[in-house]
Order: sequence, then C-alpha cells, then structure tokens
Amino acid sequence: MKSTYATAFFACTAIALACAQNAAAQTNAAAQPSAPTEIFGGYSYLNDPGNAVLAVTARDNEFRAGWVAGAARPVWRWLTMAGEASGHYKRRTTLDDEVRVSYHAFLAGPRASARLGKLSEFAQLLAGVAHGHASAFGIDVGITALSLQPGGGVDYAIASRLAARLELDYRWIRNGAEGREHASQFRAVAALVYR
Repeated sequence: MKSTYATAFFACTAIALACAQNAAAQTNAAAQPSAPTEIFGGYSYLNDPGNAVLAVTARDNEFRAGWVAGAARPVWRWLTMAGEASGHYKRRTTLDDEVRVSYHAFLAGPRASARLGKLSEFAQLLAGVAHGHASAFGIDVGITALSLQPGGGVDYAIASRLAARLELDYRWIRNGAEGREHASQFRAVAALVYR
C-alpha cells in the first residue's frame, strides 16, 4: 500500500517537472534566465481540528512529528511547478492498547514567487491525494481522498545556493467513502531549500 502512494507521488512529480521543462524550453531565450531546480526538505507540523479518525483522539488535534520533502522546477520567470510529499504521525497510549494515527499527502501544482533582496516570497496551490490511517485494538482504518492545499511562505537566503523556508498551508481534503465529512487541516513548515 505504501509503495502505491510513493509511486503516485513520484509520477505526479515527474509529470509536473516534465511539463515545467517543456514550458521552459518554449519560452524566449532573451527572457529572464531560468532559475535552477530546487529541492527542499524539513520539519512539518499539522493541526487537524475536529476530524479525528478515532474517538479516542477526538480532542488531540496536533501532529507534532512530521516531515516534508519535494522539488520545484521553473516554468516562466516567477512561476514554478512544485511537487511534495509529507507525513505526519502521532501515538497515544490507552489502558488497553497503543493508538497510532498518520497522514500522508502527495501533492503538485503551480507556485508564484517574487524576490526582494535575500527574501523570496511565494504562494502556491497544490493538488493531489491525502491518506489517513489509524490502528488500535487490532483494527486498522484508512482512507484516501483528493486534497487541495493553498499556502505561502518565505525563503531567506543563507548561502549562495541554500535558503531557510517558513511556510503556512491550509489543506482541504474531500470527503471519502462511507459518508465521511470534508476535512480541514492547517500546516506549518520549517525547511531547508537547495537550488
């Protein structure tokens, strides 16, 4: 199952980067020189208010253990295509068992940015799939649904090819099977960017 999600992420990222490469090749060479492809990775915090998978975690909205990794390729001047994968995890011990909950997301989409000195601000709209999973008392519950994630942030150059990133996102997850409601999540990211 996990290999299916990894395959989906890599396929989405490859398509996004291929589209970006084709679009960049079609732009006028006299236009602004293209920026290098970036890769990024770091810490991710997720808040999932009111949409717990199990009743035992209903008032525990925070996922403090998380990661994010991805890449972005320039398309045109201020526009890039970005792809990312993220994972968020938590455990809670009850009297009878340990409850484990996780979310994974595989998203790609356009990012617009502007540079002001050492700062580079960006806004993005990513789409893809999110997968929630929980296990407790010998029962596994999982759901995969479409997701839309608008967000933005700022990169601060700390070296010629390295930047520190702070990012805030809102993630909307479409309802899945079994009559589940839409989910809304909030995410904060602190990452390193290499260009």
